[in-house]
Amino acid sequence: MSSKTPSNKAPANKASGNKPSSNSKIIMRCVGNDGQVELLPDRIVIKREGLWNAIKFGFNSTREIPISAISEVMFRRSGLSMGEIEFVRSGRSTTERSAKGQTTVRFFKKSNDEFEALKEKVFEMMEQLSRARQQQ
Repeated sequence: MSSKTPSNKAPANKASGNKPSSNSKIIMRCVGNDGQVELLPDRIVIKREGLWNAIKFGFNSTREIPISAISEVMFRRSGLSMGEIEFVRSGRSTTERSAKGQTTVRFFKKSNDEFEALKEKVFEMMEQLSRARQQQ
């Protein structure tokens, strides 16, 4: 199942002891085959649930990536194979990126448009951050 839903509720943030941060408003949420991506004003959160994901990615498989740490978003639409979105952190080597796919979420064809919209929104936020840094 895939969904992209804006939310006015602040979700619990596991990294800060289940206390939502002041910037924890979810802008966009997309659910893929092996994970869920939440876009917040300052970061991307990748959550993985279920036994298979626990075996594949570990029991504490929630990843938070600051928007400022993302150098690239790799996107492949689903066609004959599953689609993928990968958030590449600045300074990561190809070997580190391909090791486990911790920052990659796979999705089915019916979710192509939702994940592409997520990619475009992340690019927009990266551009805004870049412009803000240039003005300083």
